[in-house]
Amino acid sequence: MRFLAGLFALAWLIPGFAIPDLLVTWDPTWPVMLEAGWGLLFGVLVAAPFAVLAFVPESAPTVLHLSTVCLAVALAAALSLSWQAAALDAVLVAQIATIAVVASLPPWHGLGPRQLSWPLLAVAALGTAPWITYAFDMFAADREVLPDRDVTLGVDHYAIQGALALAMVSLIYLAALWPRRLWASTCGVALCATYLGIVSLAHQDTPGGFSTPWSLAAVFWGAVACLTNVWVVRSK
Repeated sequence: MRFLAGLFALAWLIPGFAIPDLLVTWDPTWPVMLEAGWGLLFGVLVAAPFAVLAFVPESAPTVLHLSTVCLAVALAAALSLSWQAAALDAVLVAQIATIAVVASLPPWHGLGPRQLSWPLLAVAALGTAPWITYAFDMFAADREVLPDRDVTLGVDHYAIQGALALAMVSLIYLAALWPRRLWASTCGVALCATYLGIVSLAHQDTPGGFSTPWSLAAVFWGAVACLTNVWVVRSK
């Protein structure tokens, strides 16, 4: 199981283009926000959790995290009318199912009792409307087949950009229910939001980018999520 988890992590980092896409996020000749979105989703929110499972195979919260990201990509595929994104998501489904079966570890097992964190719930609520609005804008852009789109493995990055937004909000809500068990998920979300905001701030008018105020808001939300996570985990 450790071997499989490590193999899946490497698959998303290199053949899955997480690392190559992150490496070009500061090259203005590329659509840097769309590259960042792909790299963050498959690098930070998918490959990193698989790497965790290679070292901590009994980690049910990590399987729940991956299942949540998988559902976000599936919803993005449906709303973008993208069968290519659905096919990519099917690969992730197979990987998660393999891990769960081999480890006998369904995502709902081993989480312990819920300990609702109102501060994290407030962070999630603060980001819900902006991130979901952004996600639906990305899905609409995918359906329109815009000339500025970017395609990797046959998948339009706009669909993945929207999936990242949905995944971030969903993971914060889950972390609000199990703050100590899903603290790493909140860290990943905070990193994604902050990095997206910084990239957008540095490259205005890039496809999939935010305005200056919303770029700053993404950085602020990511920083607040991180600080709130640290405070909640240390206080419990």
